[in-house]
Amino acid sequence: MAIVKMKKFTLLTFESKKPRLLKEMQGLSNVEFINLQDEDFLEKYESLKELAKDNDDIECSKYEENLSKAKFGVEFLSKYVPKKSGLKALQEEKLTLTLDELEEKFKSSNWLDSYEKAKEKEEELARLDSQVTKLQSEIETLTPWEGLDVAFSELKTLKNTSYYLGTVAKSYEDTLIQEISNAYIEIISRSTNDINLLILANKEYDENISEVLKNIGFSSFKTEHNSVPLKLILDFKHQIEEIQSKKFFVQEEISDLEEDLKKLQIAYDYFASKVERNKASKNFLKTKNICAIQGWIAEEESEALRTMCNNTLGNDYYIELEDVKEEEIDDVPIKLKNGELVSAFESVTGMYSYPKYNEIDPTPLLAPFYLIFFGMMVADAGYGLLVLIGSFLAIRYLKLSDSMKDFARFFFYLSFPTIFFGLIYGSFFGDIVKLPTQLIDTNKDVMTIVYLSLGLGVIQIFFGLFIKVYSLVRIGKGKDALFGAGSWIITLLSIGGLATAKALKLPSVVGTIFIVTMVIGMILIVIGGGREEKSFGAKAGQGLYSLYGITGYVGDLVSYTRLMALGLAGGSIAGALNLLIHTLPGVAAIIIGPVLFVLFHIFNLGLSLLGAYVHTARLQYVEYFSKFYDGGGRPFKAFKGSEKYIRIKRN
Repeated sequence: MAIVKMKKFTLLTFESKKPRLLKEMQGLSNVEFINLQDEDFLEKYESLKELAKDNDDIECSKYEENLSKAKFGVEFLSKYVPKKSGLKALQEEKLTLTLDELEEKFKSSNWLDSYEKAKEKEEELARLDSQVTKLQSEIETLTPWEGLDVAFSELKTLKNTSYYLGTVAKSYEDTLIQEISNAYIEIISRSTNDINLLILANKEYDENISEVLKNIGFSSFKTEHNSVPLKLILDFKHQIEEIQSKKFFVQEEISDLEEDLKKLQIAYDYFASKVERNKASKNFLKTKNICAIQGWIAEEESEALRTMCNNTLGNDYYIELEDVKEEEIDDVPIKLKNGELVSAFESVTGMYSYPKYNEIDPTPLLAPFYLIFFGMMVADAGYGLLVLIGSFLAIRYLKLSDSMKDFARFFFYLSFPTIFFGLIYGSFFGDIVKLPTQLIDTNKDVMTIVYLSLGLGVIQIFFGLFIKVYSLVRIGKGKDALFGAGSWIITLLSIGGLATAKALKLPSVVGTIFIVTMVIGMILIVIGGGREEKSFGAKAGQGLYSLYGITGYVGDLVSYTRLMALGLAGGSIAGALNLLIHTLPGVAAIIIGPVLFVLFHIFNLGLSLLGAYVHTARLQYVEYFSKFYDGGGRPFKAFKGSEKYIRIKRN
């Protein structure tokens, strides 16, 4: 129930055996490779510099090209093949295959034909879209001239008359009319800044008119069309409608290619897995015939690796399994193994940081507090019941991915303390129902909830400090435990004992004992805080500054009042919403009331869950983890096949 014990393996085999070996390793999905080609690694082990760097770029590029084709096909067809509704999609489980079964299914799929179909349909749609774009551009060009009631061809056939068709700035309109008085001028249309016009004049005035138009920046309109502009626009729009109809039928044809989509999805995961296998070679070193591989594997799965090597390589391999060395602590990938309840909270640890290999897994230590704190912050039996039912149905009837299933289990477990504290507070969708189980009245017993919140804070803070002491003693650092967390435990317990003795008016000797232990604890804090410094002044200064950290504990304790604040806020909002619904008059209360009740409480439920999730996590990360947990580890990333569209079944 903690960090999984790891082994480092070193595997030597013939280069010719590597492709099959990597496939089997990918099928096991239980190893993570060490990059032997890393320059820092080679500097550390100079004897390895004589080995060549393994690389399969040529082979990999071929698979990447096919992967790109499969990806294009999947993405293109996915736009048009009807998708199942959200609920149906979640109820349908992914196809589960071993890597060998995936390869067999791929080989019988004829995926290239499916790719060619997708490519052909994509090109056809692109061609139709190009035609539409061209026609729309023509329409946009002709629209300013749709008021022209003469065909362009008629203008082009004029013999004794010159025509000028074009655009000029609106500011030159008066100038144009004044200076070209011996011609026919028709304003076809106006825009914000320009006018579009037609000028007709005898050819004898060409020189004069051309000079005037040149001076005012006249822009001539040129076109290859011959018909009347309005007729052209209508024809083009009709053509666009016909093309859109063709597009519709093409898209309908594509929507029937569901089987081709499935084939391309199989091809995608097949080639993605092949690419990963080839990229893995960039972690290895080799001689002419021998390949050297190193990696990490859980100790409990090391025999499975040996068995796989025997079955795949026969006697043509050498493997050595080693325990983790002290200097390798920071490099070991972390796998966590907890029970079903605690494992649901591993995501909370992961969001902060995984532990290092020589630390303890904080997940079992945060789970109970997270459950209690979350329950106190939501604290509504009705909301808890909704979360319980929703998460149970999701786990039971939906085919969720592992991460989504963990998320559903996470809220399933959180629903129980939510119901529990809701019963204690007497809250069921706010005050909609008066519960007989109410032990604390949130309207009258606010200070009781404050004391409860602070009490839980004290427990968690001390729990964190004791964990720190245990962690240090476990690795042989008893002195650090005493001068670190131990000194704070002595000091804080003494302060608490002194306050209790005065409050209960105990004999003065009890208070004196607590004062003595408090002073001892403070002296230990000062000594521990400055013992790393060299000079006496620095030791004293740093030690006294460490003692100032007591204010941080006060701030930490105050932070736990958010358990009270969020719990009361959610209940108050729920009560206010119920009050608002009750103010509705007769018929409106019957018709609109239930709708508003559902909408309002869904909103408040979402708000309460989000607030509790964030603030409970904050209490773990800031007030709790800071007492004992450093983190800095990295999660184990297994070498495994692609599972974007299928699920890989382990060999």
